[in-house]
Amino acid sequence: MSFDINSMSSRELREQLIPLPTVADGYSRILLVGTTGAGKTTLLRHLIGSDHRRDRFPSTSTAKTTIAEIEIITAPDGFQAVVTFASYDETLADVEDCIDAACAAALTVDATDEEIAGALLEHQEQRFRLSYILGSWQNDTADLDNDDGEFDFDDYDDYNEDRDEGASLKSDEAVNSDESRQNQARLREFVASIRRLSRDAEHTVTNAYGTLAEQANARDRSEWTDELFPAALRQEDAYRHLVGDILDDIEARFQLVRQGTFESGDELGDWPARWRYTSTERDTFLRQIRWFSSNHHQQFGRLLTPLVNGVRVRGPFFPAHGDLTVDDSRLVLIDGEGLGHSSKEAASISTKVTGRFSEVDLILLVDNAAQPMQLAPLNLLRAVGTSGHGDKLAVAFTHFDQVKGDNLNSFREKRDHVRASIVNALSSLRDTTLASRIVETLSTRLNEQAYYLGALDRPTSRIPRRDIEELGVLIDLMHDSGQSYESFDLLPSYDFSRFELHLNDATDEFKERWEARLGIITVQDVEREHWARIKALCRRLGTLRENEYKHLRPAADLISHLQSMISVWLDNPEDWNRPHAEEEEGPILDRIRQTAFQHIHDLVEKWLVKDREGNWKVAYEYSGRGSTRVRARYMMDDIYELAAPKIRAQSDVRMQDFREAIIEVVREAIEDASRDPDLPSLPAGSGGLSPRRW
Repeated sequence: MSFDINSMSSRELREQLIPLPTVADGYSRILLVGTTGAGKTTLLRHLIGSDHRRDRFPSTSTAKTTIAEIEIITAPDGFQAVVTFASYDETLADVEDCIDAACAAALTVDATDEEIAGALLEHQEQRFRLSYILGSWQNDTADLDNDDGEFDFDDYDDYNEDRDEGASLKSDEAVNSDESRQNQARLREFVASIRRLSRDAEHTVTNAYGTLAEQANARDRSEWTDELFPAALRQEDAYRHLVGDILDDIEARFQLVRQGTFESGDELGDWPARWRYTSTERDTFLRQIRWFSSNHHQQFGRLLTPLVNGVRVRGPFFPAHGDLTVDDSRLVLIDGEGLGHSSKEAASISTKVTGRFSEVDLILLVDNAAQPMQLAPLNLLRAVGTSGHGDKLAVAFTHFDQVKGDNLNSFREKRDHVRASIVNALSSLRDTTLASRIVETLSTRLNEQAYYLGALDRPTSRIPRRDIEELGVLIDLMHDSGQSYESFDLLPSYDFSRFELHLNDATDEFKERWEARLGIITVQDVEREHWARIKALCRRLGTLRENEYKHLRPAADLISHLQSMISVWLDNPEDWNRPHAEEEEGPILDRIRQTAFQHIHDLVEKWLVKDREGNWKVAYEYSGRGSTRVRARYMMDDIYELAAPKIRAQSDVRMQDFREAIIEVVREAIEDASRDPDLPSLPAGSGGLSPRRW
């Protein structure tokens, strides 16, 4: 089967085969979000009755594990799956990044083969791990055998596998020693090629600009390694041959999957766009799914996990504990990549997460009770609140059994200790520009819908009774969270005369922070980014139809600034269409925020990504000495200023279009709140945006 992959997103490819049910079907959709390592995937396992040793789905570890969207639909019988993959071009970019990193490692005089292989096999973003696909590096091939003839990884614990999950697999799932030897021989060929390639490119750059050691200052040395050397690599025929060889080996791994059906979205080639599979047996079904989701070291050399961008399964995925079983369970459980640990990664919430807010009925923040409410959860709370989805929020504090202290003797004392972190978090949000009404909504939800869970690292049957009861209450909330459309007869009206001032503040702050990231100016608390990451970002947006790279998320940043501004402005209407109690205002204002947020998402995606695709490509292609400074200025003047122009007294067409588009978004969001077929039409000026105000 073939279809035009360019016309369908990965979600659309999954939706075509297994539609996500909605409230109209009696289902509730739950989005699990949280920092890496907080335990959201472990919690998900308990929700679907997945045994941590037998099923091993979804995969967990103490490192970053979930890198694709995992969507699970509970249904009474039969198992279905559709898996979608990164495109050929996306995979090509990741492979080239890995080769670049390996060649850079080879520049070091005393670099070992193991160090070069390490750079090749694990992408610096920790999402694309070639070791999963091609096999991990072994210093001594004599160690490839153990007593039972299977792959022995006892000395290789670099991937932070949980010990229980590191147990030996059955022989028909593990990669055998013969295949491992073949993989190891191939990796040694790649490392040898990288050494030669790195040496040749180094000579090319040295002849033109001198050696790395001869560069006059840190900026010149950075340009030598980050711009000149990679550019020289790409000019070598050996580079293209190496890329082709690795991609051929990756494609060969698809052929090792004997069950299910691959479907190509590329009429000119065989690169799969999706894989589908059905089965009546749970064990058989999960055995096949694991080739696309596992991180088990004994399967390294065959796993397709790094190529997957989405897994959607449907079937009887219910809790294993009898007290957690719900008759006619109808849930859609959505798990994605963690929010990240560092302050950089937490700077803004990915549009992959925020874009889901309007589609789900419950946003479940999974946070570590032992280290609660760090920067990433705080930024999530801000995004949820300013987007008007605060009434969907709940929090599950995991690792509650690890909350210990001489002053914490009882469950109540431990709970109150964690609750104090919520109070502190909300206080910090209250001290910012976040509207007080939003903070109150978040406070109410976090106090009423907070759950304290411990011992989730154990099998469900061994979880203590109190934690099982708490988990049961959380599951009840999930089932009851399906929301239907609520109508309102209370509507605000606004005066837009000062709207431009707020809009200008939002765009100015967005651009100022990016000027600091690009090294053009200095701003407190904003670090200058490494130019290699900036260039990688330009490539993602210019050629791969992505809108972020690692923690660099210009689209998410602009959305956040605009939505925060709009949210504060909406909280101060000029008038209302009827007398009312103050508590009536929150729900209608949140409805308006939700609609505006979704439209802002779409507009920013168009302005900053789709309309600027050629500009991002130009920015990426700058090379040679001084190109990093030229790229930075070009990004500000020809991308960011066009996407988010400054509102000036002397206007131009672009500025007017930008201003009017944002105002139109807000106007339509206000008017949409009154568009309910069950309500009588309101006279002009009685609510929404009156002609006088517009």
